[in-house]
Amino acid sequence: MKKKGIRALVLVLILVPLLLLCGYAGWQSRQARLLQNAVDAAEALYTAGDYAAAREAFLTLGLDGRAQDCEGQLLRLRYEAAEAQLEAGDYAGAKDAFLALGDYRDAAARAPECDLRRAEACVQSDRITEAIALLEAIPDVPGAAALLTQCRDTLYARALEATYACRMEEAVRRWDELGSYRDSESLRQRCLSRIAAMASESAEPVRYSEYAGQDLGTGTLYYHRLGLIYVPKDAGPETGCMIFYPGGYDEALANGYLNDYLYAPDPPNALMLLCYANGYGDMAEKVEDSYRALEQAALENGVFLHDLVLCGASMGAYTACQGAALLYERYGICARAVLTFDAGMHWEVEDHTLTPAQCDSTAKAGTSFLLLEGGGIGMNRRAIALMVAHGNDVTVVECAAGGHYGLIYDAMEYGMIDWALGQGPRPDNSNYTYHPLDRQSTYPYGG
Repeated sequence: MKKKGIRALVLVLILVPLLLLCGYAGWQSRQARLLQNAVDAAEALYTAGDYAAAREAFLTLGLDGRAQDCEGQLLRLRYEAAEAQLEAGDYAGAKDAFLALGDYRDAAARAPECDLRRAEACVQSDRITEAIALLEAIPDVPGAAALLTQCRDTLYARALEATYACRMEEAVRRWDELGSYRDSESLRQRCLSRIAAMASESAEPVRYSEYAGQDLGTGTLYYHRLGLIYVPKDAGPETGCMIFYPGGYDEALANGYLNDYLYAPDPPNALMLLCYANGYGDMAEKVEDSYRALEQAALENGVFLHDLVLCGASMGAYTACQGAALLYERYGICARAVLTFDAGMHWEVEDHTLTPAQCDSTAKAGTSFLLLEGGGIGMNRRAIALMVAHGNDVTVVECAAGGHYGLIYDAMEYGMIDWALGQGPRPDNSNYTYHPLDRQSTYPYGG
């Protein structure tokens, strides 16, 4: 019995571990099957596109790599959804969606693109100020700067149109809408001054009405204490403006040459002040006096003083050039052009020519200088070389014949003044040779 008992005990000791081992192996097999089933289920979710559920399943299973794959797919879907919002015109929603994606792909760069696309849509629907506000916040986005300039130019053109049409209240509102751009602040102030002058009972009139105006058919010529004032009958937004300053010995020009000019069959559409006499004394006062007379005439005839051309013969060239600088500095008026006729040796009197600071003003104003001379005048005159050195647009117009008065009359006959006023082609004939000057120019030495 003792031997049988021992054998039984040994058998138990052998069988029990074997049975336990077999049970553990079966348990492990079942666990492996359960794990694989869970992985298969997670993969099925991934395949079906349910990446959020798949991610949670993979995280539960400790499969962080596959969970990251799911996160990548979720980000891709969110990115594609943001793109779809952008294409659908939901610019604000698309921007928020891209920003929420953080540093995923180029999402950070796509967010300001949404503002650009929104600005483009605003432009299409004529919401220009809204577009400007968006564009100002994204200056570095490709295409934003160009569109911003386009928008500002659009508002500028609308404000300018209202200004030239003398719709002053509308013009001020539009200048306010535009803000500071180009010469908008100066133009806005001029509009406000015009409104104040229109409302004031103390505004000084031109004081030409006491004289009978000469009806010239296309316009009326009035006498004024400064000279002659010509007002075209069809004055309006397209009407330019001109002041003529004769030299110290050219008093007859206002009554003769320019009178004949205005009696011509087709005088230019311009409001003109033709001064009786002028030289180089008290230039600032003369410019101010003539400006106020022309501005008041413009006010009384529904014209906004713009496209201003200043002409000066001999010593009157000083006043014309000074006028371009002074009117820009005081009133923001950008003279379209300054024409000088046979100033000749007067370019040597540097005390009366433009200073370096005034040269900077006329360059900023964009004034073109057309110097009509008989020959031999150009970069050999320090006053002219100074204007060129400061970036002014200077052209010497070499005149082949005519003498002092003939040179001035030719400018009328050939249409030089008309061209300067923007109302005709540039005269091209054998009498005129144009010499545009720059810092490398050698005219008259180099021809």
